[in-house]
This record gives sequence, C-alpha cells and structure tokens, in this order.
Amino acid sequence: MGIDLSKSISKRLNVMINMKKILLFSLISILMASIVIAAGADGASVPGTGMNSPDMGKTEKSQAVGTDPEQGILTDEEIAGLKLMREEEKLARDVYMVLYDKWNLPIFKNIANSEQTHTDAVKTLLDIYGIEDPVSIDEPGVFANQELQTLYDDLVNQGSASLLEALIVGATVEDLDIFDLNELIAQTENQDILLVYNNLVKGSRNHMRSFVEQIENNGGTYTAQYIEQSELDEILGSSHESGPILDENSNIIRGVSSELRGPQGQRGMLQPGNYQVSGGRGIMIQQQANNRMMIQTDGISVDCPLCPEMTQEQVQNGTRFYAKLSNGRNAEIKIMPDTASQTALQRLNLRNCTDDCSIELKEANIGNQVRAVYEVQAQRNSKVFGIFSARMQVQAQVDAETGEVIQVNRPWWAFLAVEPEE
Repeated sequence: MGIDLSKSISKRLNVMINMKKILLFSLISILMASIVIAAGADGASVPGTGMNSPDMGKTEKSQAVGTDPEQGILTDEEIAGLKLMREEEKLARDVYMVLYDKWNLPIFKNIANSEQTHTDAVKTLLDIYGIEDPVSIDEPGVFANQELQTLYDDLVNQGSASLLEALIVGATVEDLDIFDLNELIAQTENQDILLVYNNLVKGSRNHMRSFVEQIENNGGTYTAQYIEQSELDEILGSSHESGPILDENSNIIRGVSSELRGPQGQRGMLQPGNYQVSGGRGIMIQQQANNRMMIQTDGISVDCPLCPEMTQEQVQNGTRFYAKLSNGRNAEIKIMPDTASQTALQRLNLRNCTDDCSIELKEANIGNQVRAVYEVQAQRNSKVFGIFSARMQVQAQVDAETGEVIQVNRPWWAFLAVEPEE
C-alpha cells in the first residue's frame, strides 16, 4: 500500500501523555453513546443495527453506566485514547466521503454516516469528562494529529487511483480502527469508555465485512495489515453483528440509543435517530455532512440550527424535545414540523414548500422575548396591479411552543399585487 504506519498506537498516545487528569463534577446519570450503522455489500444499512434496531429501548435487566464516582478520574492514557479515537473516526468519515464523491458507490456514503455517529459518540465522552475536543472546528480532511493527517492524505491518494483501491482503503481504515480499539479496550476499566469502544469495534467489524465483500465482488482480495490475519478470518467467517453489548454476566448493558435518550424522566442530548412523540407520530433526526441537523416528519424536512443544543426526555407516551435558548431558557418544542409548516403555508397562501422555499427551526428575538420558532421563507408569484408579473419574498414565523403565528412578512408593495393561487 505504501503507507508506513506502526501497528502500535503508543507513539500517538505519548504525544498527549501530559494531559491533566479530569475530575468529574457530579455523578453521570446517562451515558450518551452510539450504535453503529453497518453498510452491507449493496450499500444498504444492515437490519438490526443503528438507531432503529429492534433491540433498542427494551426493558430487560440492564447495567447503567457512569454512576460510579470513582470513574470520574481518567488516566492520561484514557484521555489520549479518547482524543485519538475522536479524530480516527473522523478520518474514516472524511476519507469515505471523498471516495463517495469520486466513485459514487453507496457503501462509502452509508458507512461515512455511521462514522459520523462514531465520532459523535466519542465526543460525548469528551464532553462528559471535560476533555478538550481535538476537533474544535470540524473541517473535512484536517486533523490536529499530524500522523492522522499524513495517513488521511495517503489514503485519499490511494483510493483515488481505482474503485478497487478505494474499497481496499475502506478495509484498511476499518482494520486500523479494530486494532486501535482492541488496544484501547485492553487499557481501560472505565465502564463508560468500554461501552462506547465495544460498540464502535462491533461497527468496525461490520464495516470490514461489507468492504471485503465488495472487494471480492470487484475481483480483489484483502490481507490484514494491522490486526492478525486469524482475527480477520474470524470476522469474515461470522455474520454481521446486531443487538446490544452484553456484560460478563450476560446482562444487556443499557447504552446505545436507550442511553442516548435517557431513562424515562431524565433528559439527554438530542442525537440522530428515530423518535416517537405523543399520539404515536414519528420523527427522524438526521446529522448532515456540514455538521448541521435535519428534522423529518410526514414528508417535511426542516433545517435545525437549534438541534445541536437541544435535549430530549423520554416520557410515558413518547419523547419531549427542549431547545436551550440564548437567554438560558429551555423551550419545549411542542409543535411538530408538519403542523408548523401547514400553519405557516396557510398564512402565506401557499399549497406546499417545494421550490424556492425553506423551513428552519431556529431562535428568534420577538420584541423583548427570545423564542424557538419555525421560520418559513418562500418566493411567491404575483402580479402588480394585476398586470405585471413579479416574484415576492414572503416569510412567516410560527412559535414552536404554542403554534401561534408570530409574524408574516411581505414586501412593502405587496398591497399592490394580486397573488394567484399557487
């Protein structure tokens, strides 16, 4: 391959060995981890994995993590390991997105989405333990760790040579991920970290299976470069993995999506996945490549600048969502996007929000108040004096807590225009 990268991660860990130990200021009640989304050979997600897994949300006997006060202190090796994996999972995402743009093969995009979930899961641990995030600005292809920066450049160059080489690069990245995660798992007894790492390595094994299957479909072979060949053979000889991680007593470790969303009555940070709200309605939260989030429900897609700071709470009849506003208030998002969209479009005399139309869930200053609002902006056809054709920029805001139409904005000359039915 022409990539000279030592199997040992000790050098990378020693770079950060002088990090101060971090004290956990309070007991951790929720571990916001992540489940993997493994892409199959056809580029589709494998059933039984990811946020939609049927194993998620079950009420079997479980082990809550992050509740031991003694786990509030991490070793220098654990801190360095988390920083390494934060960037290594980002590297996988960034490489796969470049290769998807180059070869347009769905497996790269699907697994890149999974790697986004992986790096987000590690960031959650960094946040919980108060560790500085090496990805302070999430710029694709840029890394604080210079060894990873060199590796990224080499992998992109190799994967750009041919589709087969691109698939081999995918297997190589997962090979390295599995090797490093195995090393890091052996170095820690912290249950929060083990929960995340065990889920990440399970996802990497699934990704390895998918990439090797594609390599073989394209007439190639893959030989282990970091893990032992016997371990690779064992991975490839077994089926895609799904379901929860078990502890040594065969109890389901509560984590993954159930820990992301928190036990009933407790709040956790909003994470990508499927949720159910009151009345049995479902919504999907999606992470976008530009680090923004999207809400989808009943065919309506809403850009969500508020989502990264939002929390969710499990209640008896579904999930409640809260947006933290700049004034410190937590606004409950009681109105769903489809309802807000319908209300706004009716006031704007529009049938739907398609071309030249956008919807955002954002913060807005209304008078002396700060509110969470859905804002619909669109272009309308109109005729000034009923004769001259013109395009009219219109806007409506709907309060996300009450459903009230806060304001409707049209250009000053709108009273001169006739607005035909759209």
